[in-house]
Amino acid sequence: MDSSPDKISRTMFDDYAGLAGLLETADLLAYSHEWPELYDEEQLARNEVPVYSATFIDDMYVDYDFARETAGKIKNCKTYVTNNMYHNAISQKTDEVLKKLFDLRDDVLD
Repeated sequence: MDSSPDKISRTMFDDYAGLAGLLETADLLAYSHEWPELYDEEQLARNEVPVYSATFIDDMYVDYDFARETAGKIKNCKTYVTNNMYHNAISQKTDEVLKKLFDLRDDVLD
């Protein structure tokens, strides 16, 4: 387990008393290979429904390259890319985000 703002690292189970008894359970979850695939990439590549997404270049939770790669796997996906907003933009700048997504739909954004 590596650490980022939305994940925890193994050392946190030593550093925080409230997590101390959960390390074994966390390891079972983290290293399990029994998880089903979250997305059917073949189906996403055949997608016929328009998809509009926003990618925030400086997002501290989602790696920019990973976000672009993921959106690129979805057929009919148009992406609004910006460095003027962050991960919380959908709640903090709702009107602005939705306007940009609707602009993608209306084909007025490149």
